[in-house]
Amino acid sequence: MNYSKDDAIRIVTKYSEIYEKELNGRNLLFLCVDKHKAVSYIEFAFHDYNYMHLTGLKPAYDGLTATDFYRRCLGHKLSTDDLVFAPDGTTPMKLDVLPFVICRNLSANMVGDFNSFHPKLYTEKVAGGTKAYIGFVKDVLSGEYVPNTVVKEDIRKNVTDYKRVIAVYRKNQGEKKYTERIYIAGKVDWSRIQYPEEYSYLPKPEK
Repeated sequence: MNYSKDDAIRIVTKYSEIYEKELNGRNLLFLCVDKHKAVSYIEFAFHDYNYMHLTGLKPAYDGLTATDFYRRCLGHKLSTDDLVFAPDGTTPMKLDVLPFVICRNLSANMVGDFNSFHPKLYTEKVAGGTKAYIGFVKDVLSGEYVPNTVVKEDIRKNVTDYKRVIAVYRKNQGEKKYTERIYIAGKVDWSRIQYPEEYSYLPKPEK
């Protein structure tokens, strides 16, 4: 789809509100199983300054920070003079799938390590499904995995070995424990699932 700057502003403004409600200031815990049914986990953190990197839009001038961009989205103050489309042509593809991935569990039923074969794209961990995925990199200061890109592609094409997501939990940053379960996969024999020791306090879903 061809997008104008006005189209882009409409989309990123709308989904900034969902990002604020569901993701900003939160951590997500993904519990996963591999093909051998071994359970592992990965955590992702979401901040206000991460949102712009998911939109494919770039600031049109120096001084407009990623945090400023996000606040302008939330305040309905982003203008066509503030932004440009990415020169590599990826902005329309990211705008296409932004409505799909910006939600409480990222519409993710798979996670994996990025295989680095995708041209002109750097990320480390990925979470998503057959339509799209979000890429994450480790923040050098906090050590957290934070989002840095969105890709309109089947996640299985760009991971070394994907794992199935069986449950997702959410908490506010600063809280010590996860208490809110926001996703459960179907057809899981929970009697055979052993949670990692760090999260053994989490109650398993009932059958």
